[in-house]
Amino acid sequence: MNATRPSTRHVPTVIVGFALFAMFFGAGNLIFPVMIGADSAGHVVPVFIGFLLTGVALPILTMIVISTETAREINEGGVAMRIGRVAGFLFTLAIFLSTGMLYAVPRVATVAYEMSTRPFVETDTNGSTALFVFTLIFFAVVTMFLLNPARVIGRVGGILTPLLLGFLALLVVVAVVRLPALVSADPAVAASSTLTAGIIKGYYTMDALGAFVFGIVVVSELKKLGAATRAARINGMVKAGLVAGACLALVYVGLAAVGVRQANAGFTNGAELLASVSGQMFGGLGQVIFGAITLLACLTTVIGLMTSSTEYFTRLLRVVPRTVIIGVQIVVSIVLANLGLERILEFVAPLNQFIYPIAIVIVLLGLLELGLPFRLDWTYKLGALVAAVVAFVEAGMIGAPERFAALAPAIEAMPFADLKMAWTVPALVAIVVGFMVDASRRAAKRS
Repeated sequence: MNATRPSTRHVPTVIVGFALFAMFFGAGNLIFPVMIGADSAGHVVPVFIGFLLTGVALPILTMIVISTETAREINEGGVAMRIGRVAGFLFTLAIFLSTGMLYAVPRVATVAYEMSTRPFVETDTNGSTALFVFTLIFFAVVTMFLLNPARVIGRVGGILTPLLLGFLALLVVVAVVRLPALVSADPAVAASSTLTAGIIKGYYTMDALGAFVFGIVVVSELKKLGAATRAARINGMVKAGLVAGACLALVYVGLAAVGVRQANAGFTNGAELLASVSGQMFGGLGQVIFGAITLLACLTTVIGLMTSSTEYFTRLLRVVPRTVIIGVQIVVSIVLANLGLERILEFVAPLNQFIYPIAIVIVLLGLLELGLPFRLDWTYKLGALVAAVVAFVEAGMIGAPERFAALAPAIEAMPFADLKMAWTVPALVAIVVGFMVDASRRAAKRS
């Protein structure tokens, strides 16, 4: 046996998969499936299948595509470089800023406080002070993980994730067993509970964008654990992705089942629904259990996001010490978490609407390329360019509708415009054109 041949057989797939699950599973992922169950009731199956397609399958497929990076792409910035060096750099930078210190990280920290700590703070206590103290402690824990990046996967996957899954299983199993299933035959519910509706709900979890971020950490961990070749990394990522995807799907099914049992209770917010169920099942201890679930979900997500963004900015800003990069991110996150994020959300929501279509193009073409005998070039560039142009207008119609009023009729006339996906058909046409160019160039080289 060749002792130098890389192998993934020693990679702890379950631990890596658990860590990946925990990175994906934040507070939003806790709430979405519960409300799908509550809103869809007896018609939950089609909408939930759609949610699983874009809320589970798409992020895991994204991770697999990221593991196909060549050595050159890893050095230059990842699979995003396939759409062009400048475009790929801007796309990657936008993802790491929006899912990092400028929005997602401080937002998740604030949600963690609201759902896990605020209910225990006395009404006469200064809320801003309590939030400040919470964020200091929260980010101190995060910093401990960031300063020991070699142990992040092991600690998140081996310690924090089992705790999170344990609390979730306790809540879901007890609720499903003790609460009667409530179903609704309301025709209006059936009309809105479609496969397309579920796809859109999963689309807006933005987990596929998170996959571009988490990919850095997971691929790096697979390389450290023996997956030195591209084929080995793909193999390891497929196994870890199956573990993470199975965990996500099982948890989502359980949470949806809890939501179905509260379909007629009048809840409009998933956090309130889960907090109420926790109280019904466990009394005063229920709020502690719900708070622990939320805190662990938010903590593991922030650890994953900030570990990845630290790796990215360390590579990008080679002359800046890692500790300085960590410090800047922590300080910015704490400040934004305490100042409020409403104005930032006004900017980030259109930004996500703009970059998400580009991400989907990269992922779908990355999967297509796995089965082709040649590499794609113009297929990526044209597909991403057209998707970006249309998505830019769609994003502008959200963020500054008055400035894009003249273009609105053209966008609204496109297929799937009502789903905020008017970019799909133009991008598909561009992909076909790009593919024809790539195929003809390959044929010319062979002749």
